[in-house]
Amino acid sequence: YAPVWSSEGTSSRRRASIWSADQLVTGILRVTALRLSIGDYANQGFADVRNGGSSGIHRRLILQVRDKRWSSSGADGATSEEYLRAVADHYCPKPAKFRHVWSQRRGTPLFIWRPVPPSDDFVALGMVATTAPEPPPLDRVRCVAKSFCRPAADAPLHLWDDSGSGGKPASMWIVNSAQVLWVALGHKAPQETFWEVAAESISFDYSGKPSVHVVHERVLSPKAAMVNAKVLFGRQPSR
Repeated sequence: YAPVWSSEGTSSRRRASIWSADQLVTGILRVTALRLSIGDYANQGFADVRNGGSSGIHRRLILQVRDKRWSSSGADGATSEEYLRAVADHYCPKPAKFRHVWSQRRGTPLFIWRPVPPSDDFVALGMVATTAPEPPPLDRVRCVAKSFCRPAADAPLHLWDDSGSGGKPASMWIVNSAQVLWVALGHKAPQETFWEVAAESISFDYSGKPSVHVVHERVLSPKAAMVNAKVLFGRQPSR
C-alpha cells in the first residue's frame, strides 16, 4: 500500500491515514493476475493498513482477476494479460467520472471522490482520495458488476471524523466487507445502500458463464415511477 494522506497537522482530535493499493500486476514469466483497485483504505492512526490489525478493523480486501490456464495465450491468440484486461474491463469497468464529495485544506490538503459507474449495471464499492483539487484519473479505481454484488451485510462502522479541525464536518466509515474508504458529510452514519462482492471467489465455466449472478430489482427513478403510476392509474378496467 502507498500512503496518500494523514490527518497530521489538521488539529482533528483523532488520527487517521488513507492508503491506496499498489503493485497491481503479478506474474514471473507472464502476467497471471491483475489486482483491481475498488477504492482507497483508511486507518485509525498513521500505520500501514495492511491486514487491518489493531489500527484498522479487520482485513482489507482487493479484487483479483486470475488466469488459471496453462497456456500463455488463448485460441484467439490473445496473451494472458490481454485476456485478463478484457475480463476486467467487461465486469469491472472504470468509472464514467468522479463526483467530488468533500475536501479540507488544513495540514495536507485532502479531496475525496466518489466513482460514478458507467451504467446502473455496475456499482462503486469505495471512494478515492487525492491531495490535489483535480479529479483522479479514471483508471485509479474500478466499479463492479452489480450482478456480482449484494447489499452489505453489516451497518456502517465509524472510523474517523474531523472533530476539532474546523471547516465542513465529515467522517470516514467502513461500509462493506472489503473495508474500502467511504466518506460522509457530517458525523452521522451514512444512509444508503452499500455493496459488497457476493462471494469470496467467482469462476467462469467453459462458456464464460460466471458462478455468481445476483438478480436485483431495478429501482425506478422518481420521474420514471411517476410516469409508471400515471399509466397504471389511467388504465380503464376491461368490461
